[in-house]
Amino acid sequence: MTDTKKLYQQASMKTVSDLKKMAYSIIHTTALSELTLPEVEEVVELVGRIVPAGNVPGVILNGMARLAGRRPSRKNIKRDINLLFKGVQQTIDKAVYGTFFAGPAAVIWGYQNLLTLAGKNPEDAFPEGTWQFYVDYALREDTARHVNETHGFDAVLNEHDIELNPVDRITAWVMTAIHALHRYDDLLENEWRERVYIHLLQVVTQHEPDARRYVQLYRRWERKRPYKRGDDVKSGETYPVYRRRKFDEFLQKAIIYLSDDLNRKWHESIEKTTQEALPAYQKQMSILAYLEPHTYQENRIPISLEETCVGLIYRHEYYLIPTCQPHSHEPADVTTIRNHVASIVNAESRSHAVNLTHVARMKRTEWSRLRKKLSKDTIATLDKLHHAPILLNCDRRSHGLPLAEIRQAERGIGDHALTIFDTGKTFAFDQSHIFFDGAWGSGLAEILTNEALSWAVYLNSLPSVVKASFDAPSSMTALHVDFTADEWNLIKEARHVSLEVSVETDATKISPILKLRRLFKQRNDLIELTVNDILVLYRAIHAATYRPAPKLRAELEALGNDDATQKAAQSALNVMTHTAEINPPILIPVDASKRSPRDRVYPMSFDVPLAELDFLNLHRQAIECLDSYKNYDGDRTELYRKFDEVQRLYLATLAGFGAVMTRAKVIAHAGESGSVGTIKLLAHMPTPLQRMLDDIPGRFEVLNDIIKGREIFSNVGAVVPSSTLTRFITAKDDNEKKTLAWGVITTADHVMRISLRDFRPHVPLLSAIGRKDLAIRIAKDYLETYAIGLNRFIHDLHRITKTSRETKFVKIGAKP
Repeated sequence: MTDTKKLYQQASMKTVSDLKKMAYSIIHTTALSELTLPEVEEVVELVGRIVPAGNVPGVILNGMARLAGRRPSRKNIKRDINLLFKGVQQTIDKAVYGTFFAGPAAVIWGYQNLLTLAGKNPEDAFPEGTWQFYVDYALREDTARHVNETHGFDAVLNEHDIELNPVDRITAWVMTAIHALHRYDDLLENEWRERVYIHLLQVVTQHEPDARRYVQLYRRWERKRPYKRGDDVKSGETYPVYRRRKFDEFLQKAIIYLSDDLNRKWHESIEKTTQEALPAYQKQMSILAYLEPHTYQENRIPISLEETCVGLIYRHEYYLIPTCQPHSHEPADVTTIRNHVASIVNAESRSHAVNLTHVARMKRTEWSRLRKKLSKDTIATLDKLHHAPILLNCDRRSHGLPLAEIRQAERGIGDHALTIFDTGKTFAFDQSHIFFDGAWGSGLAEILTNEALSWAVYLNSLPSVVKASFDAPSSMTALHVDFTADEWNLIKEARHVSLEVSVETDATKISPILKLRRLFKQRNDLIELTVNDILVLYRAIHAATYRPAPKLRAELEALGNDDATQKAAQSALNVMTHTAEINPPILIPVDASKRSPRDRVYPMSFDVPLAELDFLNLHRQAIECLDSYKNYDGDRTELYRKFDEVQRLYLATLAGFGAVMTRAKVIAHAGESGSVGTIKLLAHMPTPLQRMLDDIPGRFEVLNDIIKGREIFSNVGAVVPSSTLTRFITAKDDNEKKTLAWGVITTADHVMRISLRDFRPHVPLLSAIGRKDLAIRIAKDYLETYAIGLNRFIHDLHRITKTSRETKFVKIGAKP
């Protein structure tokens, strides 16, 4: 490790030296930027440390300085970033690269700073927002997909004793996918309007006396927002039209007291922003596109609606069903689609089963290289999948599997946006992060579920389709992929994404957490901790206190005695026994869409300062003092004084931690600089908290924070009461240093469900020796101890927070 670190430092120093020479030479001939000389030197040092790419940064800076205007072209940006990647690979060897280099986040972050040095505005260089640019580079792989699951389709059908035959079950979902593609721009427009209209309303009223009336307006709309057409639907109203009408009705009630002048300013802002931003947003987020892999990034290639198909996977075969009627822009007719599906379902034999799962798991860089080695016929066949933005896998997966396992079935080759899996009880929506963030992904899953239900009810009212022999209609394509032995070997030998195991638990109780938050407010108004703040806080505590189950440890130690299994066992033991030495930097996705829909996500990296706050010791002292006070029968005045002192310090520490989290989220939500001065006014804040507050950056560096995260902790929160969302797993970016991905959802029936995707080094090693079961048990032990420990932690906080001085009364006449 020391040698590789030294090599990295040497490469960084060379880059800094070259970049300084270039920067100074440009400064003498041009107005390089508005930065002072010390600021220039600071930026140069940072870029050199983060992106050691030899003389490439200097060459790029020189080119930027010569560009006219403040906005480099998209072509130049991609060229420069690819040059930075190549420069890093040529400057440092593989061992150093894998150990220290932070990947796409580092390169894009470095490029932003070069733009600043050259006097260019980084915002202008990324018209779709930095996050969209980032995901094209860093969330390319198969692991960078998140999954939402809904149960509404089968639950409602069962409730009404409707049993669909296989043809109508599949047809309902194919028709849903077809109409979703036809109305996707309308769906995106609703998402954009709801966020932008409310945000602009808040902007124009921010200095008004009644500004607070509009602060929580979007949250109020979230609770009312319909995910299906209600009983008040008007004749001919599609879901997007119905939802738009409901939003407009909601807004009209909300602005009833808005002055004419503010109303006019608001509508002017809406008109200007709509013309400038809405079409760009619809283009950015459209799923009418496929992904074209290149060495360092994905290119989104748009496809016309007339070209699109819905991909149907049935009995391990792929079929492409056109979404439009022949020679028309209109959606395909339901009778035609039903006949298509019947011809597939009723076929008696097949000989073209396709296995593309190895291709889906291949590194995208490998796939771009491999395309040059496969036959033209094979590539031409696989390229037909480019026309299917949505795949529907109707080969049922067991509902009892974790979501990460459900998705490990036929799912194309990684070029498309969405795969829907049928489990017989639920539907799982596997979504590429390039096209979906968490909020939009879960919303669309709910919308599609309800639309499929409407189609199911309609189809159930029709006479059964006449059984047909398999004769694929001319407009439908059956995909036949026959890899040769050599091609198959190339695919298997290519680099694939990291193996993972996944586990889920319902053991965490949400009700005590909500009660604790109310108790905090009764005790101290300064304690502002959200549910997710508490989960993140305990994640750090769990990492510091986790001890593996003795049986697991014993089994691994026994496995370590065999030469053939020693490496895998030792890797697992190292992971399990050294967690206390690591305070994991946690990456928390923050929804950016409420302020700017195109920005999608602001990632917030957070290190819980357990040691700085002496948190574990404070918790232990509080419990010990509380138990001593509660259990003593004599004069407890002194015992209460000691407890009261620790209790006050502990609650003040919690308040300070909450303040830090709140401020970090404010900075993240704003995507811009922010002052931390107001936080320092909090009463009773411990000195360590004040020091930590001083370290909060004045500017929220989005991509720099991505570099630091070692785990992802994504909480989609509590769904609305009408929601049928049941499970959620988060995506993991392509950075192999990120090893755990936590996903949290609280269902409509108040069940908090936590998932954990485990990518730690022992997983592939144990899998290679046939002990994937042991890797699953390790992950399960880790997750279950987190859930159970969290419940215990919440119980302890209840006791600590609610305890105040008690007086024991003695009944008259009773013995003292």
